[in-house]
Amino acid sequence: MNDIELSPLAIWPAQHRAALVVAIHVDAPGQHAELEGIEVGLDYTATGLPRLLRICDDLGIQATTAWTARALASHPQLARSAHERGHEVAGSFLTGERIPHRKSTDELIVKTTGLPATGYVESLPVPVPEASGSGAPGSRRDADPLWVISSAGGDTPVIVRDAESGESKVQIPVSPFWMDLTWLHPHHPAPPSSLRETWSASLSSVRAEGGLMTIVLHPHIAGRPGFADAIVRFLDEAIASGDVWIARADHLALWWKSNSDTNP
Repeated sequence: MNDIELSPLAIWPAQHRAALVVAIHVDAPGQHAELEGIEVGLDYTATGLPRLLRICDDLGIQATTAWTARALASHPQLARSAHERGHEVAGSFLTGERIPHRKSTDELIVKTTGLPATGYVESLPVPVPEASGSGAPGSRRDADPLWVISSAGGDTPVIVRDAESGESKVQIPVSPFWMDLTWLHPHHPAPPSSLRETWSASLSSVRAEGGLMTIVLHPHIAGRPGFADAIVRFLDEAIASGDVWIARADHLALWWKSNSDTNP
């Protein structure tokens, strides 16, 4: 059992009015090509991810990349490049690979970057199959991560304390409406302008309330020409506001934990 401590709206560092995390979920083709909307076009990851990373580099943004074990095994050079360019390399157990998820992912991340992962995407608010095997969400781990994304919503992070170990981690909220897949689903895509309009309106509200916005991108979706342009325009808007802290998930989690007295 975990005890969750709810947090009030935050005052972010350096007088920023809001925070924004750019999370890039990286997967590779596997044995589940029939999965609705997730697996379609996954072979484009090797092309779309460099485009998204170039966008972040050009804008001076550090993103969090979350990798499945099969993505790390398929594209170790891309994970290494992301790390060398200052982006976070985290783990993901989103797909049902028949391997010990946590152990395999951790070993591959250390082998690729020389550093252990500090956070994990355990689930996202989209209709995907449950992960199978010992690394499924909710399983006991050797060590608690600094942060997790586990489909939980909310306007700010929360501190989650494990009742047994006493260790705490930062749960970063996500929204189905702030994911590229919602708007650019291969089976029923909306115009990219719909994504940008919704995200711009959301960012305006988040800035007014002092909250956190986490956008989730998939290289084989948002990394395509045309779609990527909508992401650029949205990020340009966030930067131009001058009061949005755009941070990696691990940097945000460290700050949140260190300020847990004022943001309990």
